[in-house]
Amino acid sequence: MLYGSLLTISNEELILTRAYLQEEFEKESLSYPFPHGPTFNADVALWAAQTVYLAAQLMLYRENKGMELSSLLPAYTGNILNLEDILSADLTLRFLTPIIKHLHMIDPEDVLIPILEAHLKTWHYSGIAYPLKITDLNLEDIYKNKYLQKMYTDRVITYKNITLAQHPAVAPWVSASLGIYAKEFWKEIQHKEHIQE
Repeated sequence: MLYGSLLTISNEELILTRAYLQEEFEKESLSYPFPHGPTFNADVALWAAQTVYLAAQLMLYRENKGMELSSLLPAYTGNILNLEDILSADLTLRFLTPIIKHLHMIDPEDVLIPILEAHLKTWHYSGIAYPLKITDLNLEDIYKNKYLQKMYTDRVITYKNITLAQHPAVAPWVSASLGIYAKEFWKEIQHKEHIQE
């Protein structure tokens, strides 16, 4: 539910949200390419859910100024970017992309946009559908984990993110995944590779 003003999230709501997110995580984990399912990180998942919830509210209702927005939408402060953290956050953080795109349509100069983009730069597995600057992304850590490597590559292909697909860390895996069907499935990437040669 979105309201006409920002509301404090109660402990009871946090408990219910945690249970819901864990249930969704377990459902999604059935399709993960792992021999054993990853562990759910409730802290990361709740932070991501609150971030998306408040971002959606702030898109519709705004009395807060720039500095206040930063404090309302802080970065996650725990240890981050292992496989479990990334997948736990992604349950809801993937929905930041449409929120940011709507904000751009309303007002491209909105101070909320760079705050949300900063979250996607850190958690860029959730931002593959958004045109982030490649130089701001840490792709080396992503591609050290063979399972996350596979999921990241699959998502790059799903969203046809040509910029990411041509990054040196990502390109070999995209090429291997597409195989002999690259020309039929993704003509643009074939064309750009031909130009570079």
